[in-house]
Amino acid sequence: MAINREAFIGNYLEETGENIQRVENGIVKLKKDPENEEELNSILRALHTIKGSSRMLKFPGMEKTAHGMENLFKGIKEKRYSISGNFIQMVFLGCDLLKTGTKSIKRTTEDLPEIPEYQNSCEKVYSNEPYEVEELRRTLGRLLSGEEKVEREDVPQAEQEVESQGTGKIFDSRAEETGEIAEYETIRVKLSNIDRIIKTMNQVVIKQFQFKQIQETLSQLDFRFHDQLNSLRKSVTITGKSELIPVYRDFLETQKEVQGIRKNFSDQITVLERNIYELQEQIMRLTMLPLELILGSMPRMVEDISSLLGKEVACTITGMDVLMDKAILEKLNDPIIHVVRNAIDHGIEPPEEREKRGKSRMGNITISCSSEGGNIIIRIQDDGRGIDYEKVKRQALERNLISKEDLSELTESDIYSFLFMSGFSTKSQITDLSGRGVGLDIVRHNIQKVKGKITIKSIKDLGTEFILALPLSLATVGGFFIRSGGEKFLIPSNFVHKIVRLPVKDKLTYYNKEAFRLEDKIIPLYSLSALMGTAGKSRGEHIYVVVVESVGEFIGIVVDSVLQHANLIYKPLPRNMQKLKLLQGIVFDETYSIINILFIPELINAFKRMKNIDLLRTKGADQISRKTVLVVDDSLNTREIEKSILELEDFKVLTAVDGIDGLSQLKDARIDLLITDIDMPRMDGITMIENIRKENRYKELPIIVISSYTEDNLRKKALNAGANAYIIKSEFDRNSLINIAKKLA
Repeated sequence: MAINREAFIGNYLEETGENIQRVENGIVKLKKDPENEEELNSILRALHTIKGSSRMLKFPGMEKTAHGMENLFKGIKEKRYSISGNFIQMVFLGCDLLKTGTKSIKRTTEDLPEIPEYQNSCEKVYSNEPYEVEELRRTLGRLLSGEEKVEREDVPQAEQEVESQGTGKIFDSRAEETGEIAEYETIRVKLSNIDRIIKTMNQVVIKQFQFKQIQETLSQLDFRFHDQLNSLRKSVTITGKSELIPVYRDFLETQKEVQGIRKNFSDQITVLERNIYELQEQIMRLTMLPLELILGSMPRMVEDISSLLGKEVACTITGMDVLMDKAILEKLNDPIIHVVRNAIDHGIEPPEEREKRGKSRMGNITISCSSEGGNIIIRIQDDGRGIDYEKVKRQALERNLISKEDLSELTESDIYSFLFMSGFSTKSQITDLSGRGVGLDIVRHNIQKVKGKITIKSIKDLGTEFILALPLSLATVGGFFIRSGGEKFLIPSNFVHKIVRLPVKDKLTYYNKEAFRLEDKIIPLYSLSALMGTAGKSRGEHIYVVVVESVGEFIGIVVDSVLQHANLIYKPLPRNMQKLKLLQGIVFDETYSIINILFIPELINAFKRMKNIDLLRTKGADQISRKTVLVVDDSLNTREIEKSILELEDFKVLTAVDGIDGLSQLKDARIDLLITDIDMPRMDGITMIENIRKENRYKELPIIVISSYTEDNLRKKALNAGANAYIIKSEFDRNSLINIAKKLA
């Protein structure tokens, strides 16, 4: 199966552009310092990366041009010849060809045409045969400008590239560069720079809180003036003292000035709040990517799995253009894949069964994405058989997760909780797709890692819906400041269903526990101060309840007061607090005090343990035996391609940029399979393999080499060093990698 290269073209073009620039700058440095071995190796790696990525994505014109240029520098490395003016012009011609190719791929996804004239000239240079640079330049100019006219006959003349003589480039330099700048719509910004902007923005938000406090002080001052004026007016009226009249007038003028200042300050605060909110949104968008990156391949996956299971399933996706924080998007791929697989395997019935139930033979999976209330909502819905509650209960009973006596007390949310337990499955047979009870546990685990929540809705014979609610960004957190037992906490708003000021008389007794009725639900009540071991204040006639929800389960958290809502910069827990499961991080409030963020899923579990109904605990998703693969390659594009292919098959993937990085990661993690390139900076792949095989504990570690080198001697060298398999990038496809990986891992 060929790779869907459209998904990787963006990374390919970006990486190739950087490597072309590296070659151009490198040859200039080599001219000044011909003995600079490090610079020469850097150029060779850049060309090798272009060649390998081009092979993998099936761009033969780009691949052969890079290969020809590689031979030019290979001759320099072998001391066949030295760097001359003509040699540099040959390099620049190759760079221009590669740039022409990237423009063509960007515009049409079509590759640079294969130009044997350039490759033949490179062979002549390598063989120390005579070659003519100026004649080659004219030939290339004629070939490419003629082709460009055919391809771009509808493009305005001013934008067309023209042949230029004696400039050292195939096309006019200034026209090309101006066009590049005019057409370039994006710039690259380091994430570390954006992090610094976000931190500064957090200080601005805190200042906004402080201004709000000043606004409150001004309001109180205005009220005091008003009371004093009333008292003074009454005194003048009652006593008739004329000497008080000027004082009264001065007070009146001062009050008007305070009112004016307060109103102006209040208006400015309103404008500031709006601008800060918009600015926060724009800053957050800098780190965001469209959901299409993970959902684009979903219809194909649905088709593959449904065909494998003998089912007919259609997949409809809306809202793929919704943007999400890159850090969250990276963690979202596995959960969505598992939910969709479950829907096809467990939910959608075979065509014959659907017909018997009066349904169409074709099952439907709908994925809809939207931005709602500061969160990203992803709904994955199927029209299958729904969750069989009785079957879930039987499985729970068989596994001693609950007693017969407690079966009658089970709610829908309790049943959903079983489904997310590690090792729990309603399937009697284990297949490649399901039956191990792993999928939904991974879903829950990964969604909670990105501070999100999952809700399930299911109706028998009509289908099931999974609702994933995720924050816009991991860098910020929106939530409600609350106070309980003299301490201040933040409850993330994506878990908050409702905030209620509940009359004490409206409390109910439900299964010997306090509760209250909200809409059509009975919501159990739990005191946060009781859980935290602090003294709550006396309640009076009303109590404040924050109703939270996780995995379809609703509870009411009783707090002393609800203060305000805020969007602030999220910070992870300090090292000495990371074992506190009830907390997920910290923020700073307007006084720069550290405020703990409550982790609602774990908080719900802790409250449930307080009522002495404790389900049998099983291993969590952290302990699930997933095979871990380490991919070592200096090309970001190659790493991403291999990583995405492996992750779709449920491998956990780590990446390293060269041999030294690979050895370091090998020592820090348990690796089941290693995949490596050969030509890399600092330490190449073969040297790394040799170092790995020197240690007894790595004698049996499976190793796959994926390289653009086709020479038999290099293949033998890699295998003799200890590699178990060798894949040539030009023969690379998804199936070849997966088949070998599954066989070896």
